[in-house]
Amino acid sequence: MPADEQDVIPVPAVAVQADDLLTRDGTASFLEADRRVRLLPTEDVAHADVLIVLTAAVSGKTLSLMSRANLASGGRVRVVLIADTISEQQLALAVNHGLVSFLVRPYTSFSQIVAAAVEAYQGRAVLPPVLMSMLLDRMRTMQRTESHSGLLPIELSQREVDVLQLLAEGLDTVEIATKLSYSERLIKSVIQAVIKRLELRNRTHAVAYAIRMGIL
Repeated sequence: MPADEQDVIPVPAVAVQADDLLTRDGTASFLEADRRVRLLPTEDVAHADVLIVLTAAVSGKTLSLMSRANLASGGRVRVVLIADTISEQQLALAVNHGLVSFLVRPYTSFSQIVAAAVEAYQGRAVLPPVLMSMLLDRMRTMQRTESHSGLLPIELSQREVDVLQLLAEGLDTVEIATKLSYSERLIKSVIQAVIKRLELRNRTHAVAYAIRMGIL
């Protein structure tokens, strides 16, 4: 196989939605010029690997947009949300609609948006520690109050539980590998195996699911 074919790296197909045309078009223009992603027309969400949503304030309209995109893509699209703030309830709902990463709008550059899109495509989540803590607290509350949720028991190995626990504490794969004395490659393999077996969307969803089941 020619060397140039061997070096081809898949890039995510990305769609952009925003509150206003200026923000949407400005972000889309930057993404179109970046070879790390492939920009799709705004309306072509069904074929997007990643949907970037920019808004000043997360609202019911924002969550509805995410929900429609999730349905249109068959639950495949991964959402990167850029906003000023997000409430605990909105965060929990957004995760159910495919949210992978959240970036604080005033402190986020175009380059960081592209990086978050690429990481989302590769199965990595970007959540500020305070939001991760907020999400986990809410999921623990749901687990306590929904004792008859109807969810079927699941079995996780001790290694899988250990990895999910450290993810819940905000550690990345390198830190988890160091903590557990494993290779980072093994840690990534464990995480992906859990996500695939339980038919979950991403790492954040896996942690939230384990908490809801009472495993963490």
